[in-house]
Amino acid sequence: NPRPLPFAEARAFREGNAIRLFFELRAGGYNGSTYTLAYDPKKDILYGIYYQANARKRYDIYFERAE
Repeated sequence: NPRPLPFAEARAFREGNAIRLFFELRAGGYNGSTYTLAYDPKKDILYGIYYQANARKRYDIYFERAE
């Protein structure tokens, strides 16, 4: 997205050695949609689940750094 997303909640926390992230969106068609992510330091990616609230569907996702 070229513009910032409107997050209603954003949390980062540790679970053992893992870094976990949670984001909830509140705008337009995104209301209640969430990202639940973990960081994989070996692959240098964030991976997890995107829950699209309006469709009530879950998607496996990942984010990698652009070079």
